[in-house]
Amino acid sequence: MKVILARTAGFCMGVKRAMELVLQAINRQPGKIYTYGPLIHNPQVLELLEERGIGILTNDRPEPGCLVVIRAHGIPPQEKEQLQSLGCQIMDATCPRVAKVQSIIRKWARQGYDTIIVGDEDHPEVLGLMGYTEGHGHVVRTVEDVARLPERERVLVVAQTTQSESVFRDRVAAIQARFPEVQVFNTICDATASRQAEIQQLAGEVEAVVVVGGRSSGNTQRLVEIARATGVPTYHVETEQELNLEELRRFQTVGVTGGASTPHWLISNVVSMLKHDWAYRSGSLTQLWQRLWRFLIKSNLYVALGAGCLSYTSSLLQDVEPLWRYFFVAFCYIYAMHILNNFTDAASKLNDPVQTRFYGRHRRFLFISGALAGILALVLGLALTPLAFVFILAMSVLGLIYNLNIFPSGLGSLLKIHRLKEIPGSKAIFTSLAWGVLAALIPVICSERSLTPATALAFLFVAGMVFIRSGLFEIQALEGDRIVGKETLAVALGKDNTLVLLYSLNIALMFIMGGATFFGFLPTLGYALLGCGGYALGYLTIYRRGNLESGLLLEGLVEGNMILAGLISFLWDPYNRIF
Repeated sequence: MKVILARTAGFCMGVKRAMELVLQAINRQPGKIYTYGPLIHNPQVLELLEERGIGILTNDRPEPGCLVVIRAHGIPPQEKEQLQSLGCQIMDATCPRVAKVQSIIRKWARQGYDTIIVGDEDHPEVLGLMGYTEGHGHVVRTVEDVARLPERERVLVVAQTTQSESVFRDRVAAIQARFPEVQVFNTICDATASRQAEIQQLAGEVEAVVVVGGRSSGNTQRLVEIARATGVPTYHVETEQELNLEELRRFQTVGVTGGASTPHWLISNVVSMLKHDWAYRSGSLTQLWQRLWRFLIKSNLYVALGAGCLSYTSSLLQDVEPLWRYFFVAFCYIYAMHILNNFTDAASKLNDPVQTRFYGRHRRFLFISGALAGILALVLGLALTPLAFVFILAMSVLGLIYNLNIFPSGLGSLLKIHRLKEIPGSKAIFTSLAWGVLAALIPVICSERSLTPATALAFLFVAGMVFIRSGLFEIQALEGDRIVGKETLAVALGKDNTLVLLYSLNIALMFIMGGATFFGFLPTLGYALLGCGGYALGYLTIYRRGNLESGLLLEGLVEGNMILAGLISFLWDPYNRIF
């Protein structure tokens, strides 16, 4: 199945801004935080915000001093004044485009104009706009609504920012035919207009359309209406779990879009699920290979193989004989830890539904094989040297307590850190260090060789490659991680700054490896491994340009750099010493 994702799908500027303000408030506001009504029309996001302690203000009287976030839809000025009189702190997250409509209404209402809003009478944005009409506001949705309007001399016409362009034009024509003096402002948001235009174009290029978004979202409903009006089969889902995969399998090309209040990770989940489902369709050898490829990546066997390859490469860089035990210590430990992380990571169900579904389907196999791999890593470490066992045990304990509260309550409250996972960028850093220990230190401490500059360089090479890999995956998971409160590198720095850091680190690593080889600190294999740096620059550039979406292909490409390092080392080693 070919899946075409609409360019404009996902959060609009106003919703994204409101989400950013709320997530920032969680870390800065010591007291209770409420949103004035649901922050956005998406039940999945609201559920996650509730888990983070964000309440929704109801008719109950809020406690003085609490923080109330005005959502992107805005509220009537009278209600805002009432909140202030109750001693509430106000964070105004009203969308700037909605605020502009409010100011237009206020200006013309003061000049004696009645305001006609083309929109949905019970929509939160419209309710907020009505508060600026000075009691002279009317809402119309249909031609009949226009006919029922009272006679007025002067009227102002504006639109709910998520209104349909065609509906607005038709209602304006009817209003102008009725009233002698009409001031018209097309206040439909540019993002809304472009989404509606794109869905019409997309519907002409595909056999079916899937619209992702909350059922209470007005702009999502309008996208569904526009798509269905073209005659193309249209499916409205809130999550990937609602997809009727059996029915969708009959289409060769499917378009996917999402409403302005739909987070990107939900849309990506739908795209991933549609692409992933293709692998289960019986028939060709290509589809069988797709299923095998997916199993290798989602089971973590592929990344574990990469860890073993880096162990082999590090041994050769340090002129240490690359024993099979070193390979399997790295393989087993990384396999076990990745399975443990995926079973315990709350954000994984948001960022990778295909993986979540895979873990649910193969839970027993993965749990048993992961536990056995962890035990085998410890046994192999003990068989090598007691020091290797201590290293592996210490890293295993660190992995187990990563998600637990280990800081004393007083210190944790002071630092605002209770768990290792709450340290910004900790996951990428700890993961890189663990790989460096397994691949670079274990071989040398278990051999008769002493620590040399080559050991530090091999450690840096492994840790650097893994840091770049982890950083890119964290960029992909940025939206879901932010909502569940994970303090990843991408959350701390932002997408663009993280990409700049990964580029810079990769180039620095290439210079260090090349320079160290030139001055004799590393064997000539160091020159060959510059190919891994060029490979990383390639996938970073492809991802930055948007030429490669998240999914099996990107995962395989990124993890493949570790395999590439092992392959280069195998070809470079004249003795091919691994067994």
